[in-house]
Amino acid sequence: MTSADAAKLRGQVVLLAPDLQNLSDFEAALAAGWSPDPRRAGDTAYVSGKLPRLRQNRSKYLGELIAHGKPHTGSGPPPLTTRLFWIWNGEFCGSISLRFHAGTEELPPEISGHVGYSVVPWKQRNGHATTALKLLLAVAKKEGLDRIVILCDEDNHASRRVIERNGGELFMRGPHPSDRPDQIKLYFQLRPCATG
Repeated sequence: MTSADAAKLRGQVVLLAPDLQNLSDFEAALAAGWSPDPRRAGDTAYVSGKLPRLRQNRSKYLGELIAHGKPHTGSGPPPLTTRLFWIWNGEFCGSISLRFHAGTEELPPEISGHVGYSVVPWKQRNGHATTALKLLLAVAKKEGLDRIVILCDEDNHASRRVIERNGGELFMRGPHPSDRPDQIKLYFQLRPCATG
């Protein structure tokens, strides 16, 4: 789907590959304090580090954002593939990513699940994350994943609802190496399915 197509679908949530045409919306969200990593939301040092790089060379910044989704062609074990999408409803709503190794459901211990997402504060509580996760599950199915793991903080009730609305089943509770040892995570598994 092109940016022009996505713009016509105003109000309908779609996953859009990051592109230069819509990079200004991503930039505006960063400038407003949003972060693709929910743990960095409102982190002014993070934003002040990202914005100048983006503004200095927009094409290079965009290339770095999407580089992880390119196929691996070298020798040795394949690197982690990250498929990054912007959550879009005619406007930028946030981002969602799928992280995986081709041919396996296993992840490196420092990676906190197959999915990461963050919705901008002014678009939250409108079902955008729920719809985006549903759409991402179809992407996971196309990538050959039969089971994905997604984590959320124990006290993140909104994220838990998003996961459970998409069929997430709680299978473990505890810390994760990617976060503080005292931060308890809820571990969910989901079964990707193709959507029509």
